[in-house]
Order: sequence, then C-alpha cells, then structure tokens
Amino acid sequence: MKPTSLLPATLLAAGIALAVHAADAPLRPTDLPTRVLHADAGRAFTLPSSAAPSAVVASYLRAHGRSDATARSLRVHGQSLQARKGVRFLRLGQEVGGLAVYDTYAKAAFNARGQLVSLVENLAPVPAKGVSRASIDESMALAAALQALRIPAQAPRVALRSGTSTRFASGSGFVEGPLVTRVAVPMADGSMQEGFLVQTWRTSGNRLVETLVDGKGRVVETVSRTNSDSYNVFVVDPEKSAQEIVSGEGKGWLFAGAHTTQDIAGNNVHAYLDAVNDGAPDGGGSSVSDGNFLASFDPAVQPSTETNRDVAVQNLFYLNNVIHDRLYQAGFDEVAGNFQESNGGLRGGSDSVNAEAQDGGGTDNANFSTPRDGRNPRMQMYLWSSPDPDHQVIVPNVGTFGARRAEFSPVITATGFTDDVVLVNDGTGTTSDGCEAFGGVSGAIALMDRGSCDFVVKVQNAQAAGAVGVIVANNQGDDPIVMGGTPTTTITIPAVMIGQTDGTTLKGALPTTATVRVIDPPLIRRDGDLDSDIVWHEYGHGLTWRMIGRMDGPMSGAIGEGMSDVLSVIVNDNDVVAEYSVGNALGLRSEPYANYSRTYGDVTGSEVHFDGEVYGAIGWRVWKNLQGNGDSADDVLATLVNGMNYTPAHPTFEDMRDGILAGLAGDQTRQCLVWEAFAHYGVGVGAKGAVRGSKVVATESMLMPPECQ
Repeated sequence: MKPTSLLPATLLAAGIALAVHAADAPLRPTDLPTRVLHADAGRAFTLPSSAAPSAVVASYLRAHGRSDATARSLRVHGQSLQARKGVRFLRLGQEVGGLAVYDTYAKAAFNARGQLVSLVENLAPVPAKGVSRASIDESMALAAALQALRIPAQAPRVALRSGTSTRFASGSGFVEGPLVTRVAVPMADGSMQEGFLVQTWRTSGNRLVETLVDGKGRVVETVSRTNSDSYNVFVVDPEKSAQEIVSGEGKGWLFAGAHTTQDIAGNNVHAYLDAVNDGAPDGGGSSVSDGNFLASFDPAVQPSTETNRDVAVQNLFYLNNVIHDRLYQAGFDEVAGNFQESNGGLRGGSDSVNAEAQDGGGTDNANFSTPRDGRNPRMQMYLWSSPDPDHQVIVPNVGTFGARRAEFSPVITATGFTDDVVLVNDGTGTTSDGCEAFGGVSGAIALMDRGSCDFVVKVQNAQAAGAVGVIVANNQGDDPIVMGGTPTTTITIPAVMIGQTDGTTLKGALPTTATVRVIDPPLIRRDGDLDSDIVWHEYGHGLTWRMIGRMDGPMSGAIGEGMSDVLSVIVNDNDVVAEYSVGNALGLRSEPYANYSRTYGDVTGSEVHFDGEVYGAIGWRVWKNLQGNGDSADDVLATLVNGMNYTPAHPTFEDMRDGILAGLAGDQTRQCLVWEAFAHYGVGVGAKGAVRGSKVVATESMLMPPECQ
C-alpha cells in the first residue's frame, strides 16, 4: 500500500518555510524546517548496515546536504526495539559547545536489516564558529522571565549549580525553585548564541512554564507545560464498577518499607493527599507496613472524611500504576520518556508521577504538568461539585434559585452576602453580557448574561467597576454550569451562575436585593480520584508531551486534549467522558463521540477542549474500526502510541494521521481503517490545517486514497 499522505523512499521532505527575521533574531523551534520522511512498505532510505543506528543517521544527513558539524552534533537520548515488528527506534538531540540546542530533535526508525525507514527531525544547522557567549547571566535571565510572566517576585538567590543548570531558591508560591539551564539558540543569520531555558513552576494552578531567554535578555517564547481539564476512577468509577481488591503482587508497584493510607510511593507514582495545596503530602492517614490498602468507600459522606481520603489515595495510586503498565506495553517505555524513578540504567529516571489526591488548589477540574525527561510530573486531582447546584441565590418574595460557584471565585460561606442586584449595561452589542467596561454597579451585585466573552472577563470587569459579587444568568438552558477560566489578575469578588429561566425571573423582579450563599449542610461532592476517565486523560498529556514533543498552541493543544480523551474512551469502551464526576450521563463534552457532529473544518482555535473533541471523535472511530477488525483495546493503544514515534512536535491533525499510518506500514487493511476514521471527520487526502496566530484554519477533505476505495 502507498498512502498518498506518506512519502516514498526518495529524498522528499515536508518542510515549514523559515519565517523572515532580523539577522540577530533568535529562532523558535517552529521557525526551523521540520522534515518528515517515511519509507513505503518494503523500501528504505539506506542500505543494510551493522553500524550503530546513530552513525547511519549521521551518514544519511551528510549525504543529503547537512554539514559535518551538524551531523557530529547529534547525541543519542535513547533507543528501543519493537520485538514484534523488528523495528528499532532512536531518539536524538543536538549538542554544540557542551550546550543542548534548544528543542531540536530527531526520531529515527530502522528495520531488522539496520536500514533507515523513517526520519522526523528539525535539526538546526551548526555554524563553524560554534556558540557565541551570552552577555547576561542566569539571574538576569530569570528576572527577564519573571517579568514576562508577570510574576511579582524578586530574583531569588542561587541554591545549586550543576553543569549547565542553576537551581534558585523556591520561595513562596513555587512548587520548586526556578531552574535556569544554558542552551544553544539558533539565530536567523545562521549563527548560534548562548541562551537560557528558564523553568518556573507555580503552586497556584500547578502552572509549569518554560521561558526561552536569549543571550541579550530578550524573551523568545514562553511554553505552558500544564494541561488543565474538567473530567472523571475505582477500576472505572463508582457508578460502573464495584470497589474490588486487586493484587499488585509481582508488579513492582510499591516501594519497600512503611507507607500511610494517605501517602503511598512506588517506582511509577507517588500518590498522596494534598488538601492543603502545598504540593507535599499532608501527613495524615494510618501506617501501613504490610502493603495492604483496603479502605472502603462510603458514598453517603463527604470525600473529605478520613476513610474516603484513604480510598482516594489508594485509588489514585492504583490507577496511575495500571496506566503506566498498559502504556509501557504499548510502547511508552524508558526510551520514549515514560515516568519512572528507576529506568534500569537508562537516562531519564527519577521522574515518577507526583499524584495529588483531593488537591486543595481548585474544584471541578484536574491538571497535569509535564517537565522534561528526568524530572517528576505533577498530577492534581480535584473534588467536583455535587451533580445538583450547591449554591443558592435567595430573592425575597420571589424565590430561591440553584447556583454554581465559578472555578476562579473566592469561597462563599453558608452565611453568604446580601446586596442590591443591578443589571449590567455595558453600552455595546448585547448590553447585559458584561464583556465591555461598565459602571453603575459599585457596592452592588452585578447581574449579567452568559455569552460573547470569557467568564473571567465578565467578572474582572465587574470587579473593576466596584461590584461586590456577580450573578451570571445562563443563556443555554436551566442548568447552571461551573464557570471556568484563568484570571490575568487576582479576582476577589465571588461569582455564581443561575439557570436561564431563573435569570429571566430575577431580571423581572428588579429592583431587588439577593443573598448568595452555599447550601448548608453542603451537598455531597464527587471525587475525581475515583473516576478513571479523568486519570487516564491527565496521564495522556504526559504521554503526548514526552513522546511527540511540544503540544502547545491552538492546534496541537486541541490534539492533546482530544488524544487524552481517546485513551479513556478506548480503555473503558465508552464514548462519553467523565460522566461520574460531572453527574451527567452525557459527560463533560458537548456531545458523545459516537456519531459526533463536527468535523475538521469546524476547528477554529476557539478553545482547545472544544476543538479537541473533533480529534476525540476521530480516535473513537479508529477504535471502533480496528475493534471490528479483531483488535483489542491494548492492540489499538499500541497502534496509537507507536504512531507517535513517527509524528513531529507541534503536530496537525494530518501529522497525527500520517504518524499512525507510518507505524502500520505494510498493513493495508488497518491503514485503510485508520484512513476511513480520519476521512469521515474531514482529515482525508488533501486535508490541511494551519495555525494563524491564535486561530486555526483547516481545509477539510473526506477523500480516501484509491487503494482504500
């Protein structure tokens, strides 16, 4: 089979043209051409060889126009063998003058005869003069990054220097001290300059950010490595699976020695309660020395009771280990950058998942921060609101309306607050949506409609106008939702949403006062630690960031969200995501993935979770197509993970498709089943997606290649 989306065994490259830059401008990884070469089945780019795979890659690059200095800059990061197919994978980076070249990489695949059959790379040309030294130091680079990120902090003191990296003291508000690493940065004029990769990891929101600062102190780019979502774990969740005792004997999950019921550590994950939200175990729980974590769940009491906290931690530990083991068998191993403390002598160890149960940093959400290989990622699992509205808006002589508090809102007490309610008038467009600056609400509760802009914008506008609180009336039904978003400034006033009909009633009762409060006693909440959909989804972000590379931006970010959903829908064989945590049979997404209504042309860059649903629907259809062909869930996981070996960083939908197809070279039946799923949703022959600033422009195609028709 010769898919039209793949390249023949000739010197062809799918390159991205270099942007126009001033001569002294640093280049970002997206400015470097990315070359994707996949040989057709039975063909190869090189002759049979017994030489080291890295030498074969270097020789191939020299023979096809790369300088000797560029070939010599290659450094092996890892290699692995896929025994079933006899394919050897090699991952490489670049090093010049003792410095890693910022975010350049090569992924190569070899057949059993030592022939190169796939090469994906964005290598930077290495100049003869080497790397010019920076005119600033680590402290100055850190100060530039903190300023760019608007982090109000003085540059902390140096805590440790090791090789090319400098660790600074953590101070308040950081998960760990900022890390500054000297790197080589390619420049537009072909030279290389010493620069600095600055990592900051803030406690608030589990925000892990890398900032590239060049040798002159200019911020080149910032990259968020934290993915935050709203979803749903027991083996599946408490509504689909009974709590059962599962043995971990012989699996190597648990470290020797004593643990507690709320702090369990092993090679793959360290799970612990973090209700106080300081990134460290809270210290409670009972001692466990025999390896048996047998707490029983009580659904009639709050998750915050001691027994249910024990259940949360043991469940989160179990699920992370199950996911680790299944993805390991699928190909997410040590070489691919998986999460383990011990890597058997290979690079990249000491990076098991820090999984924080019932984290106190938020509600109705979860997130996963993925640092580079060799450092621990952080998974934060939150509690979820009751499926029923857990707040109230009480209007005298009118009624009591169910409400939900915004994710970014301060906590509202059982006493709550009472003030006049004033309907917002911002004077433009939909005048009551609060999307523009407005006045007239000082000392009052601002009432506004949902729609037209982010919830955060509405509340920040109300706060700036002096409002003491916000009520948002839904415009899409009578069920209020939890308003999400990331504020750019601190929000100090509470905000809730009420349903559409209640909103109409409240407007009709104006002028009036209202009391906003939490229901007392509080309704029983749901625990995301018990919902496998959410845990699989969050772990999936770590998988794609480590195996594929950069997954930020409107296109790749959407793929990351969709691919994380794909993992959960495959392993649970269920096209709905997180229905336990949200308490809704339709789950968290806008619609179930079976017979999903939107296609590639509907992906616009509006929001990564919404755009990512299209990729989730593709993944569901891939699963169903391959399942119908006799493949198990683990078979399909292996197919998808293997495809990531052939996929460039910052992928488009068609890059993901082509990576999966490359991994199925020679298997026409399965390739056509994959083609059918992608083409059904507009990612067929000739489809092309591109990022334009913050927007996505996707040209869709439902065409299949001739051999699949």
